[in-house]
Amino acid sequence: MKSFLFFFLLPFFTFAQYLGPSTTHVLSNGNSEGYHRPRVVMTASNSPFVIWSKTASPKEIKARKWNGTAFDSTVSLVNSTLKPAGFIGPEIAAKGDTLYLIFESSLHNNHVIYMKHSFDGGLSFSDTIRVSDNSNTHKFAMPNLTVREDGNPVISYMECLPGWTHWKQMVKTSFDFGTTFSTAVDVSDLVPGEPCDCCQSTLVSSGNNIFLLFRNNDLNVRNSYIAKSDDDGLTFTAAQDLDDVNWVLNACPTSSPEGAVLGDSIMVIRRNGGSGINELYKSNVNIADLQKSYFTQVESSGSFLQDQPKIVSTENYGGVFVSVWEENRNGVKECFYNVMASNGESLFNGVASDTAVFGHKLKPDITCGGPYSNLNFSVVYSASTEKEVHFIYAPLEWSGVSVTETQSQNKKLLKSVDLQGKTINPESNKPFLNIYEDGSVELKVVVE
Repeated sequence: MKSFLFFFLLPFFTFAQYLGPSTTHVLSNGNSEGYHRPRVVMTASNSPFVIWSKTASPKEIKARKWNGTAFDSTVSLVNSTLKPAGFIGPEIAAKGDTLYLIFESSLHNNHVIYMKHSFDGGLSFSDTIRVSDNSNTHKFAMPNLTVREDGNPVISYMECLPGWTHWKQMVKTSFDFGTTFSTAVDVSDLVPGEPCDCCQSTLVSSGNNIFLLFRNNDLNVRNSYIAKSDDDGLTFTAAQDLDDVNWVLNACPTSSPEGAVLGDSIMVIRRNGGSGINELYKSNVNIADLQKSYFTQVESSGSFLQDQPKIVSTENYGGVFVSVWEENRNGVKECFYNVMASNGESLFNGVASDTAVFGHKLKPDITCGGPYSNLNFSVVYSASTEKEVHFIYAPLEWSGVSVTETQSQNKKLLKSVDLQGKTINPESNKPFLNIYEDGSVELKVVVE
């Protein structure tokens, strides 16, 4: 049988992938409902679950869940009797309909870290489980967590002496879905100095590997580090400084590194002010040896302060990362986003928050999926001037701009993708796109 290869007459295009934010959903309004530091996770059936803090007295942790057509009414996950505390937190993580909530409480003088879990997508939550040590000699603060592939949680928190000195980054892991946890391990002991005293750590998981990202303080050098465990978080054996430029600062910047796994590497974004301007930088870090490929800006906007980054990854669209952050460019803080390819190339930048709403938008969060399609991203942020929690879903869309055709026959092929942007091995009788190193694209089909 003969095979025929057709080249279509629109062969050379460059493609940009951008977010198309939806109508804003206002989830809470005013001090009585709270609006501080929202977080979003995706449960089964593409149902977003959003939490936030009510910091006005009586302090509480609130939540709303998507029911398929709209968000359910607000519920209190943690009421004032548990005394939720801390200027950082709470946090939530999910794997399908298994959710874990972690928060700091001032019920005891030394503060404690509590966790709750849900196995029905957030419809109900367990009683509190104390996950920090039962100690009269140490205090605990700034918890975080991730969920392993098997649905078990790994948690981190900071430990210090009663005078809020001598900080450590501690990690525990569970093998019975949060009922019990392993002995706490001091991950920050792998690096010189001690952790920044007001920078929360973050966690990334990939198979049996757990990675802790944290900001360190070595004689006022405030660089970001990554540490690795290859036994589900029981022990950590290696750590690396991720910054090429030392950020020397005599105060904690209250800004954490964030990472997302795609394939055999982790894309890490974080704030660094070593150049004199507080900007966000990205590095692609190899999972095996923690070596980074580069240290470059996420987006060079000229602003003096980019902060509070978050990042997610997806295998869809050929494999991309999407990051969000807060930034003041025109006298008001907005939430911006960046779409980058798996190799770190910046594909598109834009505004994620609703610019028609007056005032500052702060502390965004993002996750994959959304209420109408798994090809969406869900974004939340605090509209602090309006005192509201905002939610938007944002599909990742394609735009193509034609460029001058080139006659080179020796271009390097990067990958082949289908018409939705997913990396494929080309098949007969199905159209596909060849994407080349020089940015050109050929639309092809092999007919048999």
